[in-house]
This record gives sequence, C-alpha cells and structure tokens, in this order.
Amino acid sequence: MAPRSGSYAPAALDPLIPGTGSPEKLELGNLGGSGVEKQVVKGGLSIVTASIFLAGEMAGSGVLALPFAILGTGWTGLILIFLFTVNSLYSGTRLGLCWVMLEERYEEFRGQVRDPYPSIGEKAVGRWGRIVSLVAISITLYGGGCVFIVLIAQLLGSLVAAAGYHMTLCVWMVIVAAFLTPLTWAGTPKDFWPIAVGALITTVAACLIIMVQIVIDSRSLEEDIRYPAPSVDGFFKAFGSIMFAFAGASTFPTIQADMKDRNKFNYAAIIAIAILFLIYFPMATVGYFSLGDLVQDNIVLSMSDGWQRVVVEIMLLLHLVTAYPIITNPPAQMFEELLNIPSDFNWKRCVFRSCSVMMLLFIAESVPSFGSILNLVGGSTVTLLTFIFPPYFYMRLCDASIGQKQWRERKLPVWERVYCWVLIVIGIAGGACATFNAIRDIVGTSLSVPCYLMSADSNITISASH
Repeated sequence: MAPRSGSYAPAALDPLIPGTGSPEKLELGNLGGSGVEKQVVKGGLSIVTASIFLAGEMAGSGVLALPFAILGTGWTGLILIFLFTVNSLYSGTRLGLCWVMLEERYEEFRGQVRDPYPSIGEKAVGRWGRIVSLVAISITLYGGGCVFIVLIAQLLGSLVAAAGYHMTLCVWMVIVAAFLTPLTWAGTPKDFWPIAVGALITTVAACLIIMVQIVIDSRSLEEDIRYPAPSVDGFFKAFGSIMFAFAGASTFPTIQADMKDRNKFNYAAIIAIAILFLIYFPMATVGYFSLGDLVQDNIVLSMSDGWQRVVVEIMLLLHLVTAYPIITNPPAQMFEELLNIPSDFNWKRCVFRSCSVMMLLFIAESVPSFGSILNLVGGSTVTLLTFIFPPYFYMRLCDASIGQKQWRERKLPVWERVYCWVLIVIGIAGGACATFNAIRDIVGTSLSVPCYLMSADSNITISASH
C-alpha cells in the first residue's frame, strides 16, 4: 500500500477538549533505539482515561450471563474466567505492540490514523488482512450497535410500562435511534471521554446492586439451592459466553491511536483487563453460589421485584446509551477514511453517521429476532478479532523484522510462539462452538415478521445479548 497523503490526517491529534488551542508534538528521544522519534500528542488520552475506555466498552451486558454460564461447569467455570482474563490480557497487549511496530517502521502511522486495526492486518499479512479485518470489525461493532438499539428499546419500554404507558417495541426503536444519532457525531474516542466514564460507572454500580440483592434474596429462599453436575455441553456453552464477555479487541487500536503516548498502551490494557476481572469474577461467584440452578440466563431476571431492580435497569440503560457511540466509532472512522470524509467535525461526518444509525434501525426493524443471527456472525468475527488475529499478526510482524537492519529486530522466544498458537487454537475452537450453537438456535426457532409488516397493536419480545 502506498503511503497515504496527509490531506485526511492532521499532523497531530485534535485536543482532548475542543477549543483549547492547537495540538503540539513533543520529541522525546528515540524509540527503543530504533532511530524513530517518539511522538507524544498534547490533548490525547492518558493511560487512565484509555483504560476506562477499554473497560467501559468491554464490560457490556455479557457480564449478566456469566452466573448462568457457570451453571454448566460448576466451580471450574471460575477457573475458566481467570484463564480467559490472562489470555485476553496477552492478546490485547500483543495488539498494542503491533501498533508500536507500525509506528516504528512506517512514518504514515505516526499521526492520526482512522483505520488502525486493518492497517495492522495489511502490514502483517498483506491486503487480505486489511479486507478481512475491515469486514469483521464492521459486522461485529455495527451488529453490536444494532442489538444495542433493540436492548435500549426494551429497557425503555419496560420502565415506561411500569408507569402505565405502553408502546410497541418497534416504535421504541425509532425513538431510540433518533436519540442516539447525535451521540455518534463525535470524531474519535478522545472527543467523548466523559461517555466512557459513564459507561464504566453505570456497569460497576449495576453489578454491585445485583450482587447485594442476590445475596439478600438467597437468604429468603424456601427451597434448597441445588448445583447441577457439570456437563460437556455446559462447558462449551460457558466457553462461548465467557469468550464473548471479553470481546472488544477490535476497538483497542482505535483507542491506542488516540493516546498521548501510544507506547504506553499496554499499561492501559492491563488496568482495563484487571477492572473486568474484578467485575466478572465476583458476579459469577455470587450469582452461582447464591442461586444455584435458580439463576436465569439474565441475572437481572433472577432479582426480586422492587426499587433495586428498577435502579439496575436504569443503570444498564445508561450503560447501553453511553457505550453505543464507543462501539460504533471504529467502523465509522474506517468508512469515512474510504469515503475521504475529513477527520475534523463537518456536515459530511454527521450525514454519514446519521445514515449509519438509520441503516442499523432498518435492520433491527426487519429482523426483530436479531440475537441468534448476531451470535452466528459474532461467533466468527469476534473470535477472529480477539483470539486469532492479534497473536497471528504479532508473530508475523515480529518475524518480518529479522534481517531488516533499518527496523528494530524482535525475536520471539519459543514459549511465546507456542502460547500464540495455543490462543489461536482456542479461538478457533471457541468460535466453532459459538457458531454451532447459533446455527442450532436459528434452526430451532422461526424468525419474527419485520416490524413494518406487523399490525399496529403487535408487540415483540426479543432476546439479544452483547
């Protein structure tokens, strides 16, 4: 690929807060002795802010399914959560090192880049790496955005119905899409860092309330708590559920590209994964041991009625609203790059992103039973982006440095190369398992009629997950 011109990418990232002046670059010596000047951008994301972005984007509603997932594995499922934490940490940090290597070797990647993940793929394996990465990211994140529209509509409908006012889910989705559209107009993650803070805070608060209420509810149970024996089928289901709970690597390079010092991304990844573990492990433990086989696939449904459950639903609603622009931002930036839309705030960006939301709304209205279909495509794309591509691209980029005197040589020890291949095999197995389960669900159920073909008094119950 020929170096891209600077017409679409400014010399430095925009300031964190609009209107605070022009961004500046600081030269801080050589990068690891490679002869490449290390650039730090004023106004970029700090380590803490970047870690909040990562944790806020990854800690989605998938955490609500973890207690039910452990039901099929017993306490050994908690070990599985720990192993996935370690694997996700390694995979995320390798992806960060891939971007560092690109900055070391290619000057065009030292400014603002709106398609970092596909760029890593192209430099690692060639043109097909860019294409497959772009398609996988678009399906995963835009698909997740579509489900977010459905879930937000469900929560709003449930809360308003409690006040005695009822509207169909199809109508609520239109209202939700109209509300979410302006939130997507921000340029890059650094432009809406308060949103990331809100996404993480609401998730943590909701999980704390759930755990406390579940413990209280378990003490008033009249029947004994039973724990089903682990099964092979339960293990594979738990494998898929836990894997999706750690999905989100496709946004890692986009957030790294907005950091003040991109070489410190690994620190942000470590903090983010640690936060996830501190959320996931207690939730799975409390839900499983407090309720046993009484736990439902959505832990919120296992809570008793009351103000606590209403507060949790509001918190989850706030999380979905705040996380929506984060997950739809990376594919938006990539398509804007392809369409030569300027990176500064302009009407073309607003029109494109508004049309994108309308497209997702049309898909949600056309296929209300979207959960199984999303699991089908997500089972392959999420696996590629999280467990297969990061270690594979990392090995290829490291191997490419051998014999290149102008690049910093990076030789992988045998143990690390073996571990990379283990991650790839785990990803392939988990993706195949998730895909099989999704196909089985689709075959076993019939798709709903599109909203625009239903009668006005029809209502829909949709099951979807993130």
